[in-house]
Amino acid sequence: MPLRPDIVVTRPDSPEVLLVVEVKSTASDARTSEGALKSYMVHMSCPVGMLVTPEQVRFYRNRYTGYAPQAIEMIGECPTGDLLRVFPKDSLRESELERSVEEWLEGLRVGSDRSWPSAVREAVESSVLPIVSDGIVRAGGPRWRRAG
Repeated sequence: MPLRPDIVVTRPDSPEVLLVVEVKSTASDARTSEGALKSYMVHMSCPVGMLVTPEQVRFYRNRYTGYAPQAIEMIGECPTGDLLRVFPKDSLRESELERSVEEWLEGLRVGSDRSWPSAVREAVESSVLPIVSDGIVRAGGPRWRRAG
């Protein structure tokens, strides 16, 4: 099944996707989503990706060494709570996690929090931060929220 990203960062003047984020509510969904994320990154020539579950955040880099998903490398991972300050709980909905990721990305643009876990500091500083600083953070599709 093709990936429909939850969050993308694009250039301000074009629809080119520079960062793609996939958010999943369970770790079991992450295995399937990782392959779809990598395929999307190759197909769209997207340089950076993130896969977020309530337990883990993983960062990926497209080194453009091939045209297969295997060309995408994982460049860092850490517990979600260490990066986003949200802690895994049974009732954490995917939409809440998406909102937390989007707020974290927007916070990077304004320079709010620069204390990242050492396991992902290099990935954030060299790959995510430059893209987010110059790009536009957008929802990857419509957001459905329960009214009332």
